[in-house]
Amino acid sequence: METKWMRFLEMSAQAFVLTNIWRSASAMVVNGAMTEPLGLLQALEPFAIPAAVLAVISSVAAVQIRLRGQRKLRKALHKERPEPVSSAHELPSLIYHNEQLIAELQNQVRELNKEKERLIHLLQEKSARLRQDPLTGVSNRLAYEEQLHQEFQRWKRFGNPLTFLIWDIDHFKQINDRHGHDIGDEVLREVARQLNSRLRSTDFVARYGGEEFAMLLPGADIEAALQLAEQIRHHIAESGFRYGEAHIPVTISCGLASFQPGDCLESVFKRADQALYQAKKTGRNSCWVS
Repeated sequence: METKWMRFLEMSAQAFVLTNIWRSASAMVVNGAMTEPLGLLQALEPFAIPAAVLAVISSVAAVQIRLRGQRKLRKALHKERPEPVSSAHELPSLIYHNEQLIAELQNQVRELNKEKERLIHLLQEKSARLRQDPLTGVSNRLAYEEQLHQEFQRWKRFGNPLTFLIWDIDHFKQINDRHGHDIGDEVLREVARQLNSRLRSTDFVARYGGEEFAMLLPGADIEAALQLAEQIRHHIAESGFRYGEAHIPVTISCGLASFQPGDCLESVFKRADQALYQAKKTGRNSCWVS
């Protein structure tokens, strides 16, 4: 509608100007003024002011129509907006409902965190059990291999002393044959406890397999490692194992090898195993250094 009014005003202004120009030109033709072009311009001057005024009026009217259209559009958009769901007296109820929802979500988050902690603890326990020998309670072969690789990489990087020891219970097959496997298991548990009780927090011991145990002593050179090994060997030999009425003499032998430049894991293990073989060959209950 506004567009039609704007067009009507513009056409009216143009028609008014053209009509007056036509009348002026006709009058000048009748009066003979057509021979003087300047007279035409002078004759048009009286009509220039009403035409300009009419153009201004039409422009103002068009602007007013546009503003009016914009106001109507804003009102229409405002009417299309959804009305507030609640009134002022319903606001406290909504706030309470939102607080309840937030509290419920917070409780769910806390429960999820508890469940996460429980699962993490469960995974840690399972991981520890996977690396623990179920009979003796010390680390198993899997944990030994992981620890050996870690200590080997640390030794290559920093060059600190690192000594590897392998232990073997003397005549363990005879203990099983004479006293039974239950007693043999008790011997294994007690030897593992003795080995583990003599170590520092940075040291490591694991059941390598059967009656053999592996030990890593980071920061200990071969002399310090041999001194510790002799203390452990003496203590086990002098302790005496008693199970009920049975007194079972138990001794243990050890082979030691320190990591040297150019060593790999296999070379160090081979030297320690050869040293253990010498300890067994020379009468057992002894510690040998490769």
